[in-house]
Amino acid sequence: MRLTLSVLVIVMLFLGTAGCLQAQPVAGTVPGAGIDQTPTAGRSDRIIAAYWFLLPNPDDDTYSLVMSAPDRIPWTKINRLYIGFATVKDGILTELPTGSSPADVSRRDEMRMRIREVVKECRENNPDTEIFIVSNFGERELDPEYLQTAQDPQKFVDSVLAYLKENDLDGYDMDWESHSIDDYAPQLTSLLDACHATFAAAGNSPRGRPYLLTHTVWPGVESPQTVAGIRDSVDQINIMSYGPGDTYDLATSADSHAKAGFPYGKMIGGVESESGYPESGGPDTKESVAAKCAYIRANNMAGLFEWRLDNDMRPDGGAPTYQVTGWMSNCMAG
Repeated sequence: MRLTLSVLVIVMLFLGTAGCLQAQPVAGTVPGAGIDQTPTAGRSDRIIAAYWFLLPNPDDDTYSLVMSAPDRIPWTKINRLYIGFATVKDGILTELPTGSSPADVSRRDEMRMRIREVVKECRENNPDTEIFIVSNFGERELDPEYLQTAQDPQKFVDSVLAYLKENDLDGYDMDWESHSIDDYAPQLTSLLDACHATFAAAGNSPRGRPYLLTHTVWPGVESPQTVAGIRDSVDQINIMSYGPGDTYDLATSADSHAKAGFPYGKMIGGVESESGYPESGGPDTKESVAAKCAYIRANNMAGLFEWRLDNDMRPDGGAPTYQVTGWMSNCMAG
């Protein structure tokens, strides 16, 4: 999942690199004001999804800020939640950070607790929501890990299925983003094939649902041929069609995948809800969300997702306003 530079700096500092962009305030917004909690997601025949980003950095206050007002989280506006990130390490799925120092072990325990707390809050407020865990990205750190994992796909898939069962989850999203992903298409397909087959053999979860598998696609990086090659290996793909501009245009990306052989009905379009997002015209607007919804309906796509729920239009770094979540949910469920 691509991050805004303001968020990416925190991740980079954690990984030992650096970068910075200050998020800009949203004019005329008041943190948490005017949030409509009227259920809409339950009336939609399409997926209305949102990502929640849990940073392993102890200095990040997003989680505590959002969870300090749990009644404002618009759980009823979505019907699928993606929790990021877990990671791939030594051939299995595990929590971040992966180090062995006492500080890393403590933060990993904290991450595990936060994941379970988010699941608990979502289940209590919208029991029918599908909840996924997401494995993360990072070419320097994660490409070698995914490639190692592909040498023994079943070991990895067994760890994923065990993770889903242990944490009361419905699915797994592989967010393997890499500029070399087309070169790694055989490994990507092998991992997704193994996941798909193992999930099918596992039968339904305790909630009576099949375990689901998605893969997140970065427009313009993964070729249409690579995407088409996984059509039978995933339940859906999430297209990171962020912003109102042309850089990551939904129609261009979706049409190219469809022409290569990937069905529209297994595509989920994406919107960007971070107020500091600097690319492709900035964060999505009410008009661009509506346009994406119209395109999704016209082409019978699977649904729409946002990056990210916990940072949805935060003025001056304050509490999220959840306005993009509202736009997305209303237009998809209407």
